[in-house]
Amino acid sequence: MMVDRPYTRMARICFMTLAWLFTISVAIQVFFAGLALFVSPDNWLIHANFARYFSLLPLIMAVLAWTARLPGKMIRRSLGLLGMTIGMFLTAVLSSRIGMLSALHPVIAIMLFWSSIAILRPLRDPNPKNASLIMDR
Repeated sequence: MMVDRPYTRMARICFMTLAWLFTISVAIQVFFAGLALFVSPDNWLIHANFARYFSLLPLIMAVLAWTARLPGKMIRRSLGLLGMTIGMFLTAVLSSRIGMLSALHPVIAIMLFWSSIAILRPLRDPNPKNASLIMDR
């Protein structure tokens, strides 16, 4: 049996807090895109700027997952979120140069939200074995 150090538990709590924050931020980002599309194009600036505030959360989550000794799957999923976030920035910034590939921007947004939910899912899993992967290890 492995002894749980205080910093490990704190890293797990911080990881899950950032995972929730990231998921909520992605949903808010989609809302801002909807405002820009359906209310006023002036809202594109809010959409573009808001992403900068949460874009590095997946990198911090990966470091916290490693520190918290979470399963490698959580580290890989966090890094996957980071990769998708980079893809979002690339499809937005290079949209005039990549043509039809810029249409991947909303597709990546869907994948980003889905993947962030997949990180949160073990907490809501009624199977204690899966829940323990995150909080009670």
